[in-house]
Amino acid sequence: MKRFPTLLIFCLLLSFLGGCNPWGAGLPDQMIAQVNEEQISVEQFDREFKELILESDKDAKRADLGNLRRACLDQIIERKILVQEARRLGLKVSPEELNQAIADIETDYPEKGFGEKLGLKGVTLEEWKVRLEEKLLAEKAIRGAFHTQEKVEEKEALQYYEDHRSSFQIDQKVRARQIVVADGEEAIQILKRLKRGESFEKVAKEKSLGPEKVQGGDLGYFSPGEKPTEFNLVFTMEVGSVSEVIKSPYGYHIFKLEEKIEPRQVLFAEAKLGILQALGQKKSEENYQKWMKDLKGRAKVKINKKWLG
Repeated sequence: MKRFPTLLIFCLLLSFLGGCNPWGAGLPDQMIAQVNEEQISVEQFDREFKELILESDKDAKRADLGNLRRACLDQIIERKILVQEARRLGLKVSPEELNQAIADIETDYPEKGFGEKLGLKGVTLEEWKVRLEEKLLAEKAIRGAFHTQEKVEEKEALQYYEDHRSSFQIDQKVRARQIVVADGEEAIQILKRLKRGESFEKVAKEKSLGPEKVQGGDLGYFSPGEKPTEFNLVFTMEVGSVSEVIKSPYGYHIFKLEEKIEPRQVLFAEAKLGILQALGQKKSEENYQKWMKDLKGRAKVKINKKWLG
């Protein structure tokens, strides 16, 4: 089953319900909210709230509990609104789709581990399946409304590139190796070995104290300012050359410059595809927010605020 872009599903799960209007003269004490004709019990909410805390490993402070409870309730209410919209449109989740989703989730757990985790959350398997089906229906409602990526013209991408040229610059980078030892005399003897033609990588693995010794002293790529000031020497070296012994607070270093990448401006042709995708995603998100705001505005939502304190 094709999944809708993660960013929009993320919006679904985390956005608040400021656009919903409370209605009615009161709810029974055992109900925390009502979405159109569908009621949400305090018991159901408490189980989902407990699951939220366990999933996020939150050690919630008392002062935060009110905000966390409201965020959890908003998440449930928004899911209900989307599920009701999906059902209004005649959308359904087939048994095959539900079973496949369950199988995909269970693969992340060792044998029997999934059932044990549900037990820790105080959730029955049947209740969890109902909630999973609701989430799948909510995703279908979103995919039905946004089944294609918003089209962006190349001239829009070019304008974005011109307005953000500084964001499309590659800084100077080097890739270097180092050998670092604690004793200056030892460093001098190592340098003599290197000048006689011994492999820098081999000697680094043998003698260096740095954690990168296992990669033959390979420090990877870095730009000016990302390493201690003593490392700046490598930016003045020729590719393939080996430095003299350099003293620092960390010991005695010998560097070899493997590669140098000069700073440059990324061409529009190189950046175009990424810009088109980013702008298309941005348009989709904006349209999603407008659509969701409209759904919320038409929903009749009532909240029993006594349970959110």
